[in-house]
Amino acid sequence: MKNNVLLVDHDKEELDILSGYLNDSYELFTARNERTVMRTIETHPIHLIITSIELIDTDGSKLCSQLKSSADYSHIPVILLLAGATIPSRLKSLESGADAYIERPLSGEYIRAQIKNLIANRARIKDYFAHTLFAYTDARICTKTNEVFLNRLNALISDHLPNPDLEVGLLARLMNMSRPTLYRKIKCISNLTPNELITIARLKRAAELISTADHKIFEVAKMVGFNSRSNFGKAFFKQFNVTPMAYQRLKRGC
Repeated sequence: MKNNVLLVDHDKEELDILSGYLNDSYELFTARNERTVMRTIETHPIHLIITSIELIDTDGSKLCSQLKSSADYSHIPVILLLAGATIPSRLKSLESGADAYIERPLSGEYIRAQIKNLIANRARIKDYFAHTLFAYTDARICTKTNEVFLNRLNALISDHLPNPDLEVGLLARLMNMSRPTLYRKIKCISNLTPNELITIARLKRAAELISTADHKIFEVAKMVGFNSRSNFGKAFFKQFNVTPMAYQRLKRGC
């Protein structure tokens, strides 16, 4: 399945040129103003944005700053297209939080390489989070907004693990976000659904309790929000490829 790339420029001819470079490899969306950009990212899972500095109703660097300061959209990589190789324009792109900038005249080969690199890096981050749950302060997080969001998410899930009713709806209310926005944000960053994230958090906490505390298996299951010992055992085995009892014996050297 192709990644979704949003192209933003006030000039339709420039959009056509960019589309010609990329339409064989990506599912493309186009916008010429901020309103269309926001409408597009609210309704489609956009994986990367390429925006010109010059837009109809705003400056591309200001748009980038707005996106990078938003908890909802700061995870989307942004490439800024600069009119020239001037120091002020380069500084402007860096201050906006852009993930990369490309100077005109454009090279299709260079644009494709830059997109490929950013999307591959995002995939590595997803894989990292999927296998190292809650190691959210890793240096690869590209924005302070993402770090704040993920640390808050971590704290809320950890605090509510004993609640068997903790799921995406409750988590969205606790995060003061809509359910679709939270789902899209977590999925894009971690490659996990919110409920998968919660389940893995429950199981990793259970593994800690089993190996370090003197609790019975059914007590641990209840402490991390499982009402059924059977369901807990199945989920634990699926995650760690070992039963809770065998894991306990292994960790305690019994």
